[in-house]
Amino acid sequence: MTFLTRNPQKNAQTQRKKNRSVLAAAVIAIAVGLGAVTSIAFLPQAAHAQSASKITPDMINKIESYLGDMTTLRADFVQISSDGGAAEGKLYMERPGKMRFEYNPPAQILLVSTGHDFIYYDKEINAPTYFDIDETPAGIILAENVSLTDKVKIADYSRTAKTVRVELVRKSDPGAGSVTLVFAEAPMQLRQWIVTDPTGIETTVTLFNTEEGVSLDPELFKFERIWPDKGN
Repeated sequence: MTFLTRNPQKNAQTQRKKNRSVLAAAVIAIAVGLGAVTSIAFLPQAAHAQSASKITPDMINKIESYLGDMTTLRADFVQISSDGGAAEGKLYMERPGKMRFEYNPPAQILLVSTGHDFIYYDKEINAPTYFDIDETPAGIILAENVSLTDKVKIADYSRTAKTVRVELVRKSDPGAGSVTLVFAEAPMQLRQWIVTDPTGIETTVTLFNTEEGVSLDPELFKFERIWPDKGN
C-alpha cells in the first residue's frame, strides 16, 4: 500500500528527494540536452507536414529575423517530462545571452543564464552547476547572431495553418539528438520547445501569457550563491 506509512516524516523526505531529482533531470535536459524530437502537447499537431528539404530560405530568414529582433520576453511556462515530472513558473529573457527560469513552489530550483554562464541552482542543497551557454539549446535562441544553419542544421520542418516546427541538430554531433522549436506564425511568436536527454526523458516547455519588448530588472540575470553565516 502506498497510502500509509509508519514513518510519515521519512516518507515525506524520500518523496521530496525523488521530486527534486525528477525536476533536476528535466531542468538539466533543458539546459544541456539535445535529443530526439517528441510530440507536441498543447499545440495543434502537424498536418500536411513539409519535409526539411522543402523549408524555404524565406522561412529560415523569417525565423532568424524574429529571434534576432527579439529584445526581451516575459512569459508563464509549464514544463512536462515524459517520466511524470511537472513544474511551472515564470520565464524572463533578454537577448543576447540572458535567461531566467523561476520555478513555483514547492520546487527549489533556479535556472539563470547570466550572459556568460548557464547555471542550474538547487536552493534546497545550495548547489549550483555551471554550463557553457553555447552547449545548451538555449544558446540557439540567446545567440547574438541567430542562425539555423551555422552550428546547427535543420533536421525536420513542418508547418500548419497556425504553427511552424523546426527540429535542429548540432553539426558537430548530429547523433546526439535534437531540439525542436515551435512558433505561432501569425504573428510569429515562440510558443514551445522540446528536448530529449540522452536517457530518453522528453521535456516539453510551453509558454503562456507571453509579453515581448518589456522592461526587465537587470538583477534577474545575476546569480549569487547564498552562503551560510558562519557566525551563527
